[in-house]
Amino acid sequence: MKIKNIFIGTAALLVIITFSSFAQDRQDGFRELFRKSPETRAQVVTMIMKNRLDMDEAQAEKSLQINLKYAKLSQPYLKVDGGAMENTAELVTLNQKRSIELKAILTPEQIKKTEDIRAKWINRLETILAHLKENNF
Repeated sequence: MKIKNIFIGTAALLVIITFSSFAQDRQDGFRELFRKSPETRAQVVTMIMKNRLDMDEAQAEKSLQINLKYAKLSQPYLKVDGGAMENTAELVTLNQKRSIELKAILTPEQIKKTEDIRAKWINRLETILAHLKENNF
């Protein structure tokens, strides 16, 4: 269960990292493309995973296929206009299944690296939340 949560958190954080690397005006266009295209979403997430986890080509290809499968399955939930996403429980379930499949292609070292990345981002998010709370945001 812990590994599943690690992968879910890491995937979410990797998406956040990707979005934060773009300027605001470009980010809006990229975010829309990201929402419209499961292929783009799968390719971006796979590229980040490959780079961060030092995946070999075989792992990257398997990862791309898994990410594409679940990007397509989650697409209907992301096409919500003007509001928050509905059915988050279904998205969590899809993400858990995706994580199980991804875990099967990673080495123990890559799983450890994933845990380290997740821990670092949780620490950063906790720091941000503490600052927001201090400033009554």
